[in-house]
Amino acid sequence: MLIADDLDKLLEILPNFVRIPLQNHPKKSELIEVVMDLGRRPEARFPSNPEYISNQTIDWLDLDYCIKRVGNFSGDNRAGIERTLHRISSVRNREGNIIGLTCRVGRAIFGTIVRT
Repeated sequence: MLIADDLDKLLEILPNFVRIPLQNHPKKSELIEVVMDLGRRPEARFPSNPEYISNQTIDWLDLDYCIKRVGNFSGDNRAGIERTLHRISSVRNREGNIIGLTCRVGRAIFGTIVRT
């Protein structure tokens, strides 16, 4: 079975203080999603448990950094990274400003179909 996740392409859109700990994380291959909410510490979610990956909190510039690398969000507040299965969901405040991002890892799993 082969798993393709293009994880590096997802990590490229993240600010350095979020990206670097994830690149070096021992459970990097199990990463499900990264949550970045304004005023909170970034969180990495794994099947076993979530973990804060930095003591630095997310600010407007961090969110803007990611948004500029993802592109436009659709009417359902979602975007993707071109040529990957990754999905980026945004949370907006009442004024329509993005105040949080959830970056979900998309994985293609090859060799799981049983032929009869």
